[in-house]
Amino acid sequence: SSGINAEYGVEKIGVGENYAANCTGNECSVSSDKEVGINELILVDLKYPAHAKVIGILFTGQEMCDVTPEEIDISLDPTLEPGTTAAPITTPEPDPFDGCANYEIVETWNNGWKGHLHIPIKKDTSRWRLDAEFNKPVVADFWAGLPEKWSNGRTKVIVLGHDWSATQKAGTIFKTGFTANHKEGDKVFIKWMKLKMCWAAGGCMSCDIVKEECSSPRLTVARPNDPLSPSKPNVIYGVFSKEVKECSNDMPPIEIEFSSRVKRLVVGRGRYQASCSGDKCTISTENPIKMVAGTQLEIKFRAVFWEAPGKLVGLNYGDEDMCHN
Repeated sequence: SSGINAEYGVEKIGVGENYAANCTGNECSVSSDKEVGINELILVDLKYPAHAKVIGILFTGQEMCDVTPEEIDISLDPTLEPGTTAAPITTPEPDPFDGCANYEIVETWNNGWKGHLHIPIKKDTSRWRLDAEFNKPVVADFWAGLPEKWSNGRTKVIVLGHDWSATQKAGTIFKTGFTANHKEGDKVFIKWMKLKMCWAAGGCMSCDIVKEECSSPRLTVARPNDPLSPSKPNVIYGVFSKEVKECSNDMPPIEIEFSSRVKRLVVGRGRYQASCSGDKCTISTENPIKMVAGTQLEIKFRAVFWEAPGKLVGLNYGDEDMCHN
């Protein structure tokens, strides 16, 4: 027989054929008269109320999931810990002519939204280009530009300004926008958006327009603030915290996505490992680790970029989107 311990009281649970269940308080017992052979896999289908969380399992007296909360610190090597002087990223009040652009969603509907872009023009322009990536396929209409190239999955787009919109006068605010439509029911957002403007007198500038940057209260991101380390401008530090709600036999993969290419991601050594490809990194365990209900995870990481540091635009804990819930 097996015992299951839930976070809240449960009157009954559903079990598959050949099994019986009996519940008292927040504990349920599942039993069967079925004979089981050596090395035979046992599968038991369970149905229980949505509000109930499984926090403990006993199989013939053997604990399969402890219920005592543990502290697990997935940290960097102590010599690489973020310093106490590392300041969190803050967003000051924007100056109309200081920064890249202001993006806001002004209207939404079941399968899309309308976005406005207000771009400060510091010098007379000759042309501009907009690069954007959505998390899922979209059909988008950019009012002042022509989509020159979409990715095969219709998630990435390059937009070039029309002849009439390419030339803008210094000291003005260029107002434009777009509409984006997607499959109804999908949760769609902009992962990142970049703007490149070229001046009539020569030269160009590029900047990021990212309003959907991950802003989860469980995530803190900081750049080095050590004046003695000017040789590390392409590094950022981060801390992600998470309470484990249900017990499992291993930590699910943690996927982190940035707005620019990552050279490597450093995490705790010995128990954890990280791999990166392009602008995405995955943190996993080197060997399975029992995850106990109530465990507080604190995941510290250091991201090294090939060029300028990118913004953190996506973080998934298994199938759970931690940025856009």
